[in-house]
Amino acid sequence: MTLKRSRRVLALAGSLAVLPLMLPGVAVAATAPIDLGTLPGDQYSEVNAVNDDGVMVGSSTPLETQIKYHAAKWDALGRISALPGLGGEQSTATDVNRGGVAVGWAHKDANWNQAAVKWAPDGTVTALPYLPGGDYATANAITDGGVIVGAGRAADGTMHAVRWNPDGKVVDLGGLPGGAYANAEWVTPDGRTVAGTASDAAGNNHVVRWNLAGVITDLSPGNPRATPEDMNDFGVIAGSADDASGNPKPVRWERDGRMTWLDWPERDPGWANAVNNAGAAAGGGHLVFGTESPVKWNRAGTRTTLSTARGLAYDIDRLGTVVGLENNIATKWTANGTRTVLGALPGGSYSVATHIAANGTVVGLSDNENGRTHAVYWPAG
Repeated sequence: MTLKRSRRVLALAGSLAVLPLMLPGVAVAATAPIDLGTLPGDQYSEVNAVNDDGVMVGSSTPLETQIKYHAAKWDALGRISALPGLGGEQSTATDVNRGGVAVGWAHKDANWNQAAVKWAPDGTVTALPYLPGGDYATANAITDGGVIVGAGRAADGTMHAVRWNPDGKVVDLGGLPGGAYANAEWVTPDGRTVAGTASDAAGNNHVVRWNLAGVITDLSPGNPRATPEDMNDFGVIAGSADDASGNPKPVRWERDGRMTWLDWPERDPGWANAVNNAGAAAGGGHLVFGTESPVKWNRAGTRTTLSTARGLAYDIDRLGTVVGLENNIATKWTANGTRTVLGALPGGSYSVATHIAANGTVVGLSDNENGRTHAVYWPAG
């Protein structure tokens, strides 16, 4: 299973506070991140996914008024290479499997006509087929066996969730009745379970799951304001759902479709950003008004506060190691609470750890002395 960045954007502000359930860890000295750099001529970069061997994919971007993404790949040693496009100006790689096959999207021409694509390990690019009558698609995830999921425009102009089989055949997964939008964001390693979001007839987004036959299940029928953030290898999903007062609270959707509210007694918002195969989750929220703090939950849903400082947890691995940030600097917490400050690039004042791979490689972002944000990584070990 590859690990992808949560969609949640940080909005950190506020003061420190003493909170319950804090894990008493011992801080370890900061370690320096390695700058993954950019493609020639670009100024910014970002990793969107990392596979179990530490191979990373994402994008590199020039310093221009209009953002232009260029798909990029880094090997396990951090060496960057460009992934070719389809003749248009922009492209992005969104996921990579154990074999080094990457997926994403690319523009086909100057008019921004977009196709879902996959790149072979040697970088050869292939456009994936559209839905019948469609003219737009994006690929979000790929299994080691070559099953790809994403979204595509149908002949009637609505967006449907899509699966591409290993033989290249496109399968229309559709969406909810009357809805105009659906997007398949994750797929289990066996290719049998797909999850994502779909809108209902009123335009509300729901958390949904599709089985191998393509049958859709609405996981939040009574709560249309629900957001998935991650899915583990067994189809368990973590995210948030609005409570009766309209505030998002952290939840987990189980394999049988039940929604479990994770421990969050505060009245202010909270959410889960990641879930591992044991069902433990990581995320955060406003434990004190105006201040986001990183937390994790065990399988039973019991919360542990990782820090009383402002921050957020973005990922959790099979051992229970959590990565994220604390006081605007990338941070890692082991399962027993030992905290390691991962540091920032020289001259930088901000960094965040967004993924931790199966081999222990941590990847994220850091600004540098010029104020440019680069993809960075911390090697395993």
